[in-house]
Amino acid sequence: MSGLRRVRNVRRSVVGAIAAWALALLFSGCQEGGLVIAPPTTPAATPSVATAAPATGPAAPATGAPARDLRAGDYVLTAAPETAGFESSGGADDPDSSLIRGEVAECVGITGYDPTPPADETAGDTFFNTDANEIQASSHAKVLSASQIQQNADIVTSPLFGDCFRGALEEQLAGEQSEELTAEVVAVDTSFLPRGCTALVRTSMSITDQTGTYSYIFDTVYFYVGQVAVELTVTNIQDDPPQDTEQGFIDQIAGKLTNQ
Repeated sequence: MSGLRRVRNVRRSVVGAIAAWALALLFSGCQEGGLVIAPPTTPAATPSVATAAPATGPAAPATGAPARDLRAGDYVLTAAPETAGFESSGGADDPDSSLIRGEVAECVGITGYDPTPPADETAGDTFFNTDANEIQASSHAKVLSASQIQQNADIVTSPLFGDCFRGALEEQLAGEQSEELTAEVVAVDTSFLPRGCTALVRTSMSITDQTGTYSYIFDTVYFYVGQVAVELTVTNIQDDPPQDTEQGFIDQIAGKLTNQ
C-alpha cells in the first residue's frame, strides 16, 4: 500500500508540470520567437490505421473566418457512459507553449507559422481513475478558421512530426530539470491511428524524484475537423492507456465534431 501511495504522491507532484509540457504542444494561440530545431534526416514511420481512416468531418467553409455560433465547449470530453468509473474535476488553462508550437511547425517544414487567436476555446474537465491504475484524461477545444485547421492537420500528420515533437519536448524539459525532479523522453510513437481522430502521438517518459523512478505514458490525440480543433490527452503509469477506454473517449469527441 505504501508503494502505491508513493506512486500517487509522485503523480500529483509531476503531472502538473511534466504532463503540461507534453500535452500543451501545438495548442498555443500565438507564435513567438524561439529556438529552431533542425528537421530529422530520417522521417518517422508512416502511421498505420487501426480500424478506419482519420476523421475528415464536414466540409469547411471556403472563407478563412471562423464559423459563427460554434462553441468550443460543445466539443470537449464530458461525463457520459464512456467515462463511467472516472471522477471529474474542473478544467485548467493550458500553460504557454507558443515557443514549442512555432518550433514544431518549422521543423516539419511549415515556415511563417503565425496563427490568429481562436474565436472560442475552452478546457474540459479532467477525468481520473485511480482504482486499478492512474488513468487520467482531459481535453481542450478551439474554434479556428478553416485554413488554420488545415495547417494544423498538416503539422500533426507530417511524417516528421514524431521526431519534431520529441525534439521540442526535450528542449523544453532541458530547462525545467532540477535536483528534486528529472524527466527523460524514452520514446515517441506516431504509428498508431485510432478511428475517428486526425493523429495520435504516444510519449513514454521516465520521471525520477527523491522516492524513485516511474514510467509514464502520455497519449496526445488530435482532432482537426471542420472549424474545430480538439486535443485529447490520456495518461497512465507504467502501461499504455487501455485501448477500449481510450477509443471510447475518442468516439465521443469524434461524434460531437460531426455536429457543426
